[in-house]
Amino acid sequence: MVDQSYYIGVDGGGTHCRVQLEDKQGNVLSCAEAGPANMMTNAAGAMQSIISASEKAISAISRPAKSAIKLNQIHLAAGLAGANIPSALNEFLNLHHPFKSINVISDLHAACLGAHNGQSGALIICGTGSAATVFTGSSTSTNSHRFNDKGGYGLSISDNASGGWLGLEAVKQSLLVFDELIPKSLLFTSVCDRLAVTNAHQLVSKVAGFKGKEFGALAPCVVAAYERGCPAAKVLIEQGASYLNGVGEALTCNRIDDKAFSNDQDLPLCLVGGLSHVYQPLLSAGLQARLVEPKSSPQAGVIQYVKQQAALA
Repeated sequence: MVDQSYYIGVDGGGTHCRVQLEDKQGNVLSCAEAGPANMMTNAAGAMQSIISASEKAISAISRPAKSAIKLNQIHLAAGLAGANIPSALNEFLNLHHPFKSINVISDLHAACLGAHNGQSGALIICGTGSAATVFTGSSTSTNSHRFNDKGGYGLSISDNASGGWLGLEAVKQSLLVFDELIPKSLLFTSVCDRLAVTNAHQLVSKVAGFKGKEFGALAPCVVAAYERGCPAAKVLIEQGASYLNGVGEALTCNRIDDKAFSNDQDLPLCLVGGLSHVYQPLLSAGLQARLVEPKSSPQAGVIQYVKQQAALA
């Protein structure tokens, strides 16, 4: 019998998920996207976004191949935000789903694997959320590779420099302005206009239910004000850049059980995500010298990884 299996690679974050549909031979058949796929904030919602994007990918294929592909023929290889949190991962994996199989790693790991084609390298991602990792070894062996992650714990306690963090900090600054503790700024005006508020109580009510995605939608206000020379926005962008520089330097030396096992100062580094163009010029000279463009997508990276791990099993 002919194996009619297919693979869908998923890059799922707090704003959207992107999928890539491949046949068993690795031929890319189509791509699509749908809504957020952060399993820590909404596991069921993440699954629904993935199913929706997968159905769109199948529909994007020209006939007759489209009608021949069903979700129960698809091996899902997903890199998802929140997969680094065991409780969130377990909740997601216990959900009912229509796929032939599911394998999940973090969106950070998927992005790093794709960026360096499964070889050693470091990656900082700064979009709606932020996190960083360094991958040492080769994904073609189960015993000779490891990740060392930094950050990625969620906006309420982490995600410094991210779009969500910028938006949250902009709101905090705006409340200080309303309380007459700091002067008005272009950033303050932009945030108030964006949210259509004129006082502190309105602002607090408006953001009461905000999560990373909603705060992240305010990040363009910060970036635009920064590019126009706003001192208040500059403070936030420079704080974010300082954090990313610290993370980048920390990635140069992996530590396991408090022992350095490798010096990765020469490893290539990718800076990705919607805010990468803002922060890149503010990185240290040492980090900028290591910057490279990603070789492939997170979707391709996680499919390759899942296939390799299956072959090694």
